[in-house]
Amino acid sequence: MSLTVYFKLIRWKNLLLVTYIFLIIKLLFFPSFYVETMLTGFQFFILLLSILLITAAGYIFNDIQDIKADLINEPQKVIVSKFVTVENAKRWYKITNTSGIVLGIALCLKIEKPTYSFFFIGAALLLYYYSIKLKSKPFIGNLVISFLIAFSILILGIFEIDFSVKNEYQNIAINIIIVLSIFAFTLNLIREIVKDIEDINGDNALNNKTLPIIFGINRIKVFSSFLCIIPIALIMLLIINYSHIYKITMLYLLFFSLIPLLYFLLKIRIAKKKKDFHKLSNLLKIIMFLGISSLIIFSIFH
Repeated sequence: MSLTVYFKLIRWKNLLLVTYIFLIIKLLFFPSFYVETMLTGFQFFILLLSILLITAAGYIFNDIQDIKADLINEPQKVIVSKFVTVENAKRWYKITNTSGIVLGIALCLKIEKPTYSFFFIGAALLLYYYSIKLKSKPFIGNLVISFLIAFSILILGIFEIDFSVKNEYQNIAINIIIVLSIFAFTLNLIREIVKDIEDINGDNALNNKTLPIIFGINRIKVFSSFLCIIPIALIMLLIINYSHIYKITMLYLLFFSLIPLLYFLLKIRIAKKKKDFHKLSNLLKIIMFLGISSLIIFSIFH
């Protein structure tokens, strides 16, 4: 397998986003809020590498399981069976997954928190069962992948923050990380549902029982709009509670998160074609990126 094919297989752009999140939290957000961190620079690197490897392995295994559906929904993006054999893909899945778990366990032993090893083992198992069983379960698969997205943000706080230290700024930082995790969870959940609408033809052909197939596209559009109230409420909550302290950051959230979400609500009502839902899926990805980037604004104008 060539390096180019491998990077496509592991969704390097998504892994770059995870790296971006970790770096801005570690290097900008935590220092600006005087958060007492626990990991050395090298230990932080091992944590990040472990998360990236386990996530990459999840993408590889998902592609192996989704060959038939992808040939219908996105034939131009199929990698396994076209550019790499299933056997080779399975081999790289095992190498990547095992490396991520071993690094995670080694880190937990080094920092004398062996029970944290279950985070890495659990994430790897959840990604495995997501691809072979949970993905085909209506809504459960959507919930699982969204939970893992949110947990990838929370896990840095779990490993880094010294919760025995009590100070006002650290408490604010913890609250912001929790809100951001819920924001990422909800937005990704909506995006997964929108992608199910986009992929309805392929799922129908393979007899996959997704929410749009069971309840119909129109009802699921209404449900997605209802879910969108959660991130909107979270942003408004931040604006109400912190606008007197972080005026510039709250203006950023207003223009680059709240207004785009309201635009999404308008567009999903009139979306009908596959390309419409594809655009909405990309819009949600952009909103998530902009929301996460608010941590930079928090840090600069703290």
